[in-house]
Amino acid sequence: MKKIFFLSFWIVLLTINPGRSEILEDLWNKYVPLADSGPSQAEAPIGRLFGAPTPERDAIYKDNWRYRSETYELHFDNPVDLARTVFGIALHAGDIDDTIKQEQFIGGVLGYHYRTAQITDWLNDVVAQKVSSPSLDEGVLIGMLLQDGVIHIQEGRFQPTGRAGHVLAAAPGKKRTFEGNLLHERLHVLWDEDKVFQEQGKNAWKNLSDSDRAEALKKLARYASGNEQQLIEEWAIYRAETTNMHIR
Repeated sequence: MKKIFFLSFWIVLLTINPGRSEILEDLWNKYVPLADSGPSQAEAPIGRLFGAPTPERDAIYKDNWRYRSETYELHFDNPVDLARTVFGIALHAGDIDDTIKQEQFIGGVLGYHYRTAQITDWLNDVVAQKVSSPSLDEGVLIGMLLQDGVIHIQEGRFQPTGRAGHVLAAAPGKKRTFEGNLLHERLHVLWDEDKVFQEQGKNAWKNLSDSDRAEALKKLARYASGNEQQLIEEWAIYRAETTNMHIR
């Protein structure tokens, strides 16, 4: 498994930035522990569970919620490890302003959700040198997605394989539980897939008074201020969380 993981990662590394072979040893030493953390491609559900396994964590990971078969889930035990895998993607997707420093970002992220196509769009822009090359931690995410058959390289471009339409990650925080953060990210999947849920959220936002909308925007200050659709989505999902909504 280690060899497969690092072969996938190494192909990506050379594809996006030839001439970086001097860092192979450092990559090996840093990421060998991660290489043993996930299931093989043939196993279901798809994704990876990092850290010490427990019956409780295993049950949450295998929970057969409505879109589990279409979602690649990464269950982290450390939010810093999670945040380091996704900074470049968040910038590319417009989820955060380019004024946000990586250190700020890493200190405040407990989860993420992206459509698989958003990740391959980012990677193709990396290859085209439209955006910066991934960090080593972001490269590990790429390697996992390749190894687990979520994305592949076809005709010189990164593309989704169709195995999972969504990629999400969650970690525990000091004030929010892992379960709460995971529900939040799963609700993002529901937002994309369930048009009724999405329209209900959009209509609720439209019906807010000017003062209530201004107050909501204050609470969403860490997100990119120019990405209105993201702000509405985040507000609607936080609203759904307050009703103790469950996804079945």
